[in-house]
Amino acid sequence: MKMKKIIAPTMAQAIEKVKQELGSDAVIFHTKKVTSGRFFNLFKKENIEVLAASDPEPESAINKKRKKAEKESKELLPYQYPEPELGIPFRRTDAKVDRLFSDPDAIERLRSKLLDQGMLKLDTDPLMQILIKKWYQSDEQMNQEELTNVLKAQLIQRLDPRRFQSAALSDHFVMLVGSTGVGKTTTLAKLASRAVLDEGKKIAFITADTYRIAAIDQLKMYANILGAPIEIAYTEQDFYALINKFSHFDHVFIDTAGRNFQNRAYISELLKLAGDGSQIGLYLVVSATTKYEDMNALINQFQSLNLSKIILSKIDETTSYGAIVSTLLRHPQLHIAYITNGQDVPDDLRYPNVRELINLMLGD
Repeated sequence: MKMKKIIAPTMAQAIEKVKQELGSDAVIFHTKKVTSGRFFNLFKKENIEVLAASDPEPESAINKKRKKAEKESKELLPYQYPEPELGIPFRRTDAKVDRLFSDPDAIERLRSKLLDQGMLKLDTDPLMQILIKKWYQSDEQMNQEELTNVLKAQLIQRLDPRRFQSAALSDHFVMLVGSTGVGKTTTLAKLASRAVLDEGKKIAFITADTYRIAAIDQLKMYANILGAPIEIAYTEQDFYALINKFSHFDHVFIDTAGRNFQNRAYISELLKLAGDGSQIGLYLVVSATTKYEDMNALINQFQSLNLSKIILSKIDETTSYGAIVSTLLRHPQLHIAYITNGQDVPDDLRYPNVRELINLMLGD
């Protein structure tokens, strides 16, 4: 019997080499993966090693050897990882993982895309592990489009579409908070205009932003257009008096000062105004142009206000959406209430769509 060991990048290439060197009647007795190099710091690059023979033995002997080979090869099958928990970084749990996977270019391109978009490596790598598993299960036949569809499905599942469900504004008192320059006043005007023009609601405005005269004048202009009363709360006592004054309105829209979110005194002031959150609906306005580290710190700083709803502003001013995705993965308690995509009032206010966000990130 003529036996030969064949090494190739894929099983298909290995089989082709066997046919060329041993003929189409050759029998494969054993296969295993052999390691060389590394695959983007996640897995080592591998080749397929095939042991084949050109003079087959009787069928019974072949079956005996195949059973033995199958038993041995089970030890080399890819480790079956549990689905990663949301926001939990991927960690190796078996020493054999280093010699499991190959290096499909399509997967590497997708990984580079996510990282270039600003998504965290700790969120990207578990997704790549799933793609590699799917690629192997397809006998290395999945193309770029099919792998991209698997990636989209995984991202949608992890982000949870229920967090993006659109609904009519239900809060009696609506307070927008956030750092300087994220568009709180304009967003408040958009929400108020929708309530009046689309739903025929009776509304009023309260502004606690006594730091910027321009912001007060801007909100007064919108109030006049909508025929809605507006009052300024200079003190905490003023604020609660106005809450009582406007209690019979359908919605009361409350603007707050945009200040340094790292200032604990600012957070304390907002906490006094918002109380326990049972009466006032709090919305954190976050600019889509913010990098992940600042976005994460901002949300953490406002957690004492029991925030559960955010508005993504300026979605039209960026082409990088990975920081948003990683932030949402890291804060699963947050629901995305609205997205703003321009300065027009009230047109540039949209309900969120998880699929649209993923498509934007992947360039579709």
